[in-house]
Amino acid sequence: MSFEQAEIIVLLVGMLIIFALDRIRMELVALGGLGLGVLLGLIGPAEAFTGFSNPAFIAVVEILLIVQVLGRSGILDPLARRISEIASAETGVLAVLCTATACLSVLMNNIGALALMLPVVTSVCRVNGLDSRRILMPVSFAALLGGLCSVIGTPANLIVSNQLAAATGRGFAFFDFAWVGVPAAVAGILVILVWPRRVLGQHAAGRGRLPPQAFRNVVSEVRVLAGSRLAGTRVAEAGLTIHGMRRAGANLLHQRRETSIEAGDILLVETNLPELESMLADGSAALPDAVSGSAVRQRVEAVIMPESTLVGSRIGTLDLLHSRGIDVVAVAPQTPRIEGSLADLQLSIGDVLYLSGDQAAIDEAIDETDILPLWPKPDEGATEIRWPPAIAFAAGIGFAAFGLAPPELAFGLVVIILAGLGNLNLRKGLAELDWPILLMLAAMIPLGEAVQTTGAAVILADSLVSVLPSNSPLIMSTAMMGIAIVITPFVNNASTAVVLGPIALGMAAASGVSPELLLIAVALGASVDFLTPIGHHNNTVVMGLAGYRFGEFLKAGWPVTIVVTATATVALWVWWV
Repeated sequence: MSFEQAEIIVLLVGMLIIFALDRIRMELVALGGLGLGVLLGLIGPAEAFTGFSNPAFIAVVEILLIVQVLGRSGILDPLARRISEIASAETGVLAVLCTATACLSVLMNNIGALALMLPVVTSVCRVNGLDSRRILMPVSFAALLGGLCSVIGTPANLIVSNQLAAATGRGFAFFDFAWVGVPAAVAGILVILVWPRRVLGQHAAGRGRLPPQAFRNVVSEVRVLAGSRLAGTRVAEAGLTIHGMRRAGANLLHQRRETSIEAGDILLVETNLPELESMLADGSAALPDAVSGSAVRQRVEAVIMPESTLVGSRIGTLDLLHSRGIDVVAVAPQTPRIEGSLADLQLSIGDVLYLSGDQAAIDEAIDETDILPLWPKPDEGATEIRWPPAIAFAAGIGFAAFGLAPPELAFGLVVIILAGLGNLNLRKGLAELDWPILLMLAAMIPLGEAVQTTGAAVILADSLVSVLPSNSPLIMSTAMMGIAIVITPFVNNASTAVVLGPIALGMAAASGVSPELLLIAVALGASVDFLTPIGHHNNTVVMGLAGYRFGEFLKAGWPVTIVVTATATVALWVWWV
């Protein structure tokens, strides 16, 4: 092994470790690794920016732009109204939601599919009195499963298709992944309908027809009013979890047994939303900095999505909300550490905000911050469905599926049509994209190519071929899929595909095995991410929405992982070996 080959291997292994530690933002890790690769001479200065012109990167950007338009088109609104008519039992409702989510994910990026379905899921849970904890994780898993079935379903598929095109002159056809993806997705959904709900259980409150936010604890800051039922009680007797107490501007050691609550105290409390609403309604407490006025104030529940500009911000610095007279009534945060004041709470992906203010101001703030309203939707009650975006998207899928144009050109045409029709403001749409993920993808692509150009892929491939039976393509593909499955819970699936794709191509060249077989195995393994909430943004989002614990993903996801892997292995043997 040459010094240059050792350098790229050490660099990538180091980056994967830093990705897994999750201490530094992933785009900074990727850009830092890219810069180091250039300084070490592993990547030429001109090649450092080729990730931005890579077809996989371009197609992901285009699909995310299209999803923005589809989300505003109202095309899924009838589904939310009809699901209760189609199925009333929990299993039937879940089957419809998972099937619809998986089908959407076949045709777009899986985070986009989840974003379109979340308001539908929230609406259906409220109408049917279902516990959202038993619904959201399976729906997130279904979005990942649907992405296995097409070249655009997940960035990993696009990446390995581009790697195959660079190596052989021809990438995967639009539905080449479906031969393995469809059986794996069907088997996975069947498991999803049974197992996760057994593990997640059901809240006692969920046995009535109560809205799902009743099961979610929220953090809020309230001022105790004169005559409140809280005034004069000890902290331990308040019936609330109190994380902080301020009196006359000074912090109190509220943990002392003799500490009592007095009128005028400001409490940082954790409780369920109905209890908080009851306190605000009966005059026991009020929001410390609530905006007064005679205008009718609406309540909106919204989740922080990966592309939101609020990620990393603290409540006290949300000028986009405060300047519009919008109160942050409460937050359902993912962090278990609550200290200081509500203004100090730092927002992350999956946190749920409960906002109060003028509806027009909230709609404007939602649009600018790119958070996703769950209830009520800004266009609640609207009956008009805008079909041109859906028709244009369907045409783009048709062009890509029948090989009339590669995905990046087909969906580029859709973007142009939507912009021409006035459905898409390109400047605004580009500003709202999930740029941290996109920057990470663009930075990782040249590093993956360096694995190939330095010859490191050949060295690693030869090492794997030497320990695997070269006369068994099925064992080799299963090994590659297994390696990807092990890596992707701790590293995003795009990075997994970027790193393992060149190694798979090297193994194919060394053993004479079909490169398509090994690359599909890599892509599928990189997207089978049901074990942690950090490997894919879909899981991170629903973790915040439903208040899942880290370990619940492992408990609910391991049978899905085993069944999907086993089914995919059989499908690989039937169709590609």
